[in-house]
Amino acid sequence: MQPRAVLLILLLLILVAVSRLWLWGRLTEGGAPSRVATATMPPPRTATLAETATPSAGPSPPGYRLAGVAVGEPESFVVIEAPNGSANLYRLHDDVPGLGELVRIEAERVVVRGAAAQFELWLTPAATATAAPAGTPKPCSPTRTPPLRPRGGGTTAAPKSSDAPDRPVS
Repeated sequence: MQPRAVLLILLLLILVAVSRLWLWGRLTEGGAPSRVATATMPPPRTATLAETATPSAGPSPPGYRLAGVAVGEPESFVVIEAPNGSANLYRLHDDVPGLGELVRIEAERVVVRGAAAQFELWLTPAATATAAPAGTPKPCSPTRTPPLRPRGGGTTAAPKSSDAPDRPVS
C-alpha cells in the first residue's frame, strides 16, 4: 500500500474515534440534555408529599370496585367499576364521578379524596356468575347393562354370574 493511503485511513479512524467520544459525552450526564427530549415529554403527574402522607380517614363508598391497575412511567391508569356496573379508565388527578379526585395509584390500591374524607379502594375480583360454590360431586352409580341376547332364533343358556355382562354369549 502507498504511504499516503495508510495515512488517510489512519486519519479517518482517528476522526471516527474522536466523534464517537464527543457524541458519547453529549449523551451521558456530562453533556447537555437533548432539547428534543425535554420539549416533547410533559412532566409526569405525581402526587405531592402532602397527598401521600395523609392517611385514609374514611371507609370507601359501597358499590364501587377497583377492577384493574396499570402502574407505569410516566403515567398509571386504573379501572373503577361503579355501582351500576359501568367501568371507566382513570389517571392520576382525574375526577371519579361519585367518589372524588384520584390522588394516588399503587399496584393494588388507589387513594381517592372525596368531599368529606380521603379513602382507599383495594383491587378486588369481580363477582362470579355462580350463586354458590360447587360442593363435592356425588359419586356416580354404576349402570347395569342388560345381558346380551344372541342373534338368530337359537336358544342358549343364560350367562353365569361370573361372566362379564358386556361379552356376547356364544
